[in-house]
Amino acid sequence: MAVKKSIAIIGEGETEWWYFETLRVACRYKFKVAPDFPQHSDIPHMAKLAEDYVKRETDYVVCLVDMDRLLRVPAEMATYQKLKKKSSRNVIWIETNPCTEFWFLLHFLPQLTSKHYETCEDVLPDLQHYMPGYEKTARYFKKNNLYKYLTENGDLGRAISYAEELTRLSEASPEDRIAYSQMHLVFKLIKSMDEEEADKNEQKTENRNRNEENRRQIVDFVSDNEISDVKSISKAIGLKLSRTRDYLKQLVEEGVLEIEGEYKNRKYKIKK
Repeated sequence: MAVKKSIAIIGEGETEWWYFETLRVACRYKFKVAPDFPQHSDIPHMAKLAEDYVKRETDYVVCLVDMDRLLRVPAEMATYQKLKKKSSRNVIWIETNPCTEFWFLLHFLPQLTSKHYETCEDVLPDLQHYMPGYEKTARYFKKNNLYKYLTENGDLGRAISYAEELTRLSEASPEDRIAYSQMHLVFKLIKSMDEEEADKNEQKTENRNRNEENRRQIVDFVSDNEISDVKSISKAIGLKLSRTRDYLKQLVEEGVLEIEGEYKNRKYKIKK
């Protein structure tokens, strides 16, 4: 199902861009992965780009942040916290500590672990155990469909479940600096938007069916009574006069019914 509301997903580098672009194509989602071409961006640049998308009336802007560098550089962490606090309400900052590769690793782990990874380089040996040959390069990303590999060889549901629990643990004891990912929140957002769109489509179908039923009842009543006025039709069908007039106008315009009499004494019959 395609997401109808607009989402822009902004990553710091190539890894995030390739992952969400392959997800978008695989699931036929209509969100925007920004910028158009993968590039390494700092937090201020991401924040500016996010606000640009807000001004374009994008419903949600998701900013993906690797925490390894921020945790090592206090000045950059302070900048991040400041910009995050100032962001528009529909800008969502998604953290992964130490990096997006840890989110990939969660697809494969046989059990939850609160292991600490200092840097992204620390994650790679464990990830390469499940993704042989994985490397953080454009060459690798072009040859390998990240989302397809992770979902066919790993377990997305498991990754989401682990991410939820690790996020909870990291918030409960931030001093432990355990590895965590908030990536599950992106999937929660997409799912909620899917469900909202499904509800809208269901409501549209119900309204369409109700309209068709009301029209059919009006035509049947007029046919049975040969000629009928608005009040009689309204009472018989159980509709307000104004709504009945709307249906009658449609049926006349479509050539199903015709009118006899002047405005105040109008009566309707099946058009021969």
